[in-house]
Amino acid sequence: MEIKMPRLRKIFLLSFIIELVGFAVISSLPIHDPALYASFKSEDSAIISKSFFPMWLSIFPHNLLIASIEFIPVVGILMFGFSIGSTASVIAVEGTSTKVSGLAIFTSLMILPHSWLELPAYAVAASTSIYILYYLVKGQMGKKYMKIIYMYIFVVIELAFAGAIETSEIILEESAHPLYSLYMWIPAVPIIIFLIWLYRHMDSDEYKHKKEIEKDEYDFSQF
Repeated sequence: MEIKMPRLRKIFLLSFIIELVGFAVISSLPIHDPALYASFKSEDSAIISKSFFPMWLSIFPHNLLIASIEFIPVVGILMFGFSIGSTASVIAVEGTSTKVSGLAIFTSLMILPHSWLELPAYAVAASTSIYILYYLVKGQMGKKYMKIIYMYIFVVIELAFAGAIETSEIILEESAHPLYSLYMWIPAVPIIIFLIWLYRHMDSDEYKHKKEIEKDEYDFSQF
């Protein structure tokens, strides 16, 4: 029996849900690692001391490298899991070190708009790696390579926006008041709406296919 490939957007949604659940569960663990916490604080201090463009260059290329690896079949899924585990572990360690629930720290991060740009980008990369693997096995990559390129371009754009939003949040937190970072939802909302439109446009073959099926069913019902 032939296994039918689920729609890419459904794999993305599943990947995103797994990502959120993974972060929530792992960040809640009572992990105690002073060396990891010290390393995290040192790296964090080095980043937030920079001005906007150098800070963006510290955030965006690093995130894009992770996402690029996640596009690779098989390796990408492993990287996706490792990225969730390692980042959530840092949150858990921070929570243990500061006597604050790691889950509360994760929740506070999810209130910030950059999280809703950055995390979905990784889910897009991971879901596309599954998509690539399926069509490699089927020997039909020739029909899908442009869509894969579109997905990579989409992730680059999304992470570039995410890096700019995160950089602005950090600057607002450091120069004014931590809650001022929430003002970044003002530019983030239209960006998110644009990215949803862009994703649907780049994944238009699936939406088109659905419309064609509905049209065929409608035409058939006329007889």
